[in-house]
Amino acid sequence: MKNKIAAAIALSLWAGSSFAAPTLYGEIDASLDYLPEDNKLGIKDSDVWEVSSNSSFIGVKGEEKLTSRLNAVYGIEWGISADGDGTDWTVRNRFVGLKDAKLGTLKAGAHDTPLKQLSSVVDTFNNYVANKADVSGIMAGETRVSNAVIYESPAIKLPAGALKVNALLATGEDKGIEKGNGASKTAGRGLGDAWSASIAYESPLVVAGVAYDKAIPTTLAGRGFLNASEPEVTSSVAGTAFAAANTVRAIGRVNLQNGLALKALYQNSEVENVEGNDTVAANIDDAQGWLVGAEYNLPAAKAWTVKAQYSQNITSFKDATADFEAQQIFAGVDYAFSKQVKAYGYAGYLTLEQADQETKQPVVGTGLEIKF
Repeated sequence: MKNKIAAAIALSLWAGSSFAAPTLYGEIDASLDYLPEDNKLGIKDSDVWEVSSNSSFIGVKGEEKLTSRLNAVYGIEWGISADGDGTDWTVRNRFVGLKDAKLGTLKAGAHDTPLKQLSSVVDTFNNYVANKADVSGIMAGETRVSNAVIYESPAIKLPAGALKVNALLATGEDKGIEKGNGASKTAGRGLGDAWSASIAYESPLVVAGVAYDKAIPTTLAGRGFLNASEPEVTSSVAGTAFAAANTVRAIGRVNLQNGLALKALYQNSEVENVEGNDTVAANIDDAQGWLVGAEYNLPAAKAWTVKAQYSQNITSFKDATADFEAQQIFAGVDYAFSKQVKAYGYAGYLTLEQADQETKQPVVGTGLEIKF
């Protein structure tokens, strides 16, 4: 009886509340990938099939009107494993904040850096092959940061488009950098010892932006979607490192007539010496990455989109260690059943090179993405 009374009271309070109901949303994306294993010296070579979870997640968000121009905003997302092979409820963006119609939005929580957010505009194969075939597989800068304060400006209208400015200040809370369960921690105790900012211009024809990370933790000399357990180019040789980095990134997208879009990205990263860096990072001089890509939505068959992308990253070292080069090339096709449901197929090739050593990895896959 007590439980029934408590439930009735809770329902009556909810029914009488003027608080806006939250929105449940998310995405489930799974693919079947063929990743043949080609190991060093031909040892244990085999055909390998994998089911990949490609950035699947679930989230809740909401907005509550406080005054004529001020709203309270909140949101929380959790990563989920669509293939059942990983960890559910990993950390994604989550925040609480205030949104002013004229001054912009101020949020606190864990969040993608403004620099990371720019890549989604141009990364044609974002999240493919368990999130390792996109720029995060081989380039620095794809970081979500804990303990952050985020500012997002309102759109600054221009004659042909609009400008948008984003900034993030993070505190390490007196600890060194640390790779977390979906979000990384920065070093230093001050707010702004690590920060990220971007400015972007958007119009129907052109999207262009530039961003900078200061002391943001990231992985350098990435491996992409490498599947070999004994590759010729090994992690110890190439010097893969988790370290704080100062990264500048520039992106551009041009939307031409008849459904053709051209995309490009360039970035440069250098290691920032902070507590918690992997020891091997001290030998990294810099990392330069770039990509070019295109998408073509068929005018006579709007449900179909063909696309291709080439990306490359070169990590150089302070001593006589040879440069480490990673290259990814992809081509694919999408079929949109609706705005929420998309089937896709693709083929790609990864090449890792250092001096006279070389590892190659092909992939062919198909998947289904459902948004809700």
